[in-house]
Amino acid sequence: MFTPNTTWKGTLPGDVRLLLHRLQQKGITAYIVGPAVRDALAQDEMEKVTRIDIFAMARSVADVESVLDGASTSTLFFGRTERTRRNGLALQVQAGDSGELVRRFVITVLADAADFKEELMKREVTVNAMAMDGEGGIVDLFDGQRDLAARQIRTLIPTGRVFQQRPLFLVKVAKHIAYHGFEASDDTELNAARFAHSIIDMPMERVRPELERMLLNRHPDQGLDFLQRVGVLGMVLPEVQLMVGFDETCQVHHKDLWAHTRQVVMQSKPLAAIRWAALLHDIGKVWTRTVDEDMKVHFLRHEEMSALLFRGIAARLGFDGRLAERVLYLIANHSRVNMYSGEWTDSAVRRLMRDVGDRLDDLMQLSRADITSRQEHRVEHLTRQLDELDTRIAEQREEANRKPLLPKGAGEIIMKHFGLPPSPVIGTLKQSLEAAIEDGRLPPDRPVEEYLGFLQELIRNSSGR
Repeated sequence: MFTPNTTWKGTLPGDVRLLLHRLQQKGITAYIVGPAVRDALAQDEMEKVTRIDIFAMARSVADVESVLDGASTSTLFFGRTERTRRNGLALQVQAGDSGELVRRFVITVLADAADFKEELMKREVTVNAMAMDGEGGIVDLFDGQRDLAARQIRTLIPTGRVFQQRPLFLVKVAKHIAYHGFEASDDTELNAARFAHSIIDMPMERVRPELERMLLNRHPDQGLDFLQRVGVLGMVLPEVQLMVGFDETCQVHHKDLWAHTRQVVMQSKPLAAIRWAALLHDIGKVWTRTVDEDMKVHFLRHEEMSALLFRGIAARLGFDGRLAERVLYLIANHSRVNMYSGEWTDSAVRRLMRDVGDRLDDLMQLSRADITSRQEHRVEHLTRQLDELDTRIAEQREEANRKPLLPKGAGEIIMKHFGLPPSPVIGTLKQSLEAAIEDGRLPPDRPVEEYLGFLQELIRNSSGR
């Protein structure tokens, strides 16, 4: 149907060849499209790609479905196809013996060349809009190979039009830059700066998912740099833009907040809550900077200020409630783990674990990412501190799993002594006892009867008598 521009010299994975061959036997021409082609050209192999998009030229979805549904060989099993949309199918390929997932194919069924080109245009940027036939022939309608060689991002729709008519592409380009680690083409960056103001026309709740995808990619610092250079960052996240060059406005030298923030984002685990917290954890420093009489710079209570500013960001960008709550907690408490020292008692470690709860691992991840000092000895010291805390947390978790703080039947003894019926109050009293044991206010490993006086005093104080 299309004449290839060039031919890829690599070898297609066996399951990919088999799928294309089955379709070809039934007169259905199929092409691999999108990131799989890009990665094959860039890395000279396709074996590690876990998802492959296919364009199948056929009269109907049913024709393709009938060829592939449940097909198998001695080593591979093509799972049952599922309809994903009007002209789409999804198919999983599993290893015959183990049933282990080999690859997932997403197949779009197209009727003619016009549909083919229209579907390619939905790929947003040229390096994602190349196709490959079963012989390795590359169909490149938009010069994607040229942009791949130049390591540049260029939109399929002319940038002078797309940024004006579809402002969300301003952030989509940043997302692709963050994925590939490429730069925007000169024309793309020029027009992005020219039409950056168009992003204000977009509902911010539609902007946030694209920002999040950018943050979760492999080179988020480059995506952030692009948004900052062209002026989009200041319109979407003015609180972050204020950090750019902030260190230059102080008579006393201090850390470059913008460079630090980009590095923290890069070093952080690619989970939504952690990456957002990494981006926003220091925005409160712009508002809390002071210089004392000894010419030392302080950012007192910047964590609380950052959390306050995040509340506005979350409302403006339409954060999901659970994600917002998690990011807010990480921002407000991001300095807490850094207060650790080897002098902490086991009860202090347990108190941290109890207070932080299921957010502890995220907080530890963020604290590690927050180490950006240029002083090697300081980096080593802070890393060693966190390693030690990690070890002690693991030991406390192991201890907690091995032996409960209160013996079995503690609740029944408490009910009988105070004449209480079964209720949530019993659980609250047990938790209070456990907290007191963890904090060292009560000795461990004693019969429950020895703790009843503590509970009596607790009940008396809570009732105001």
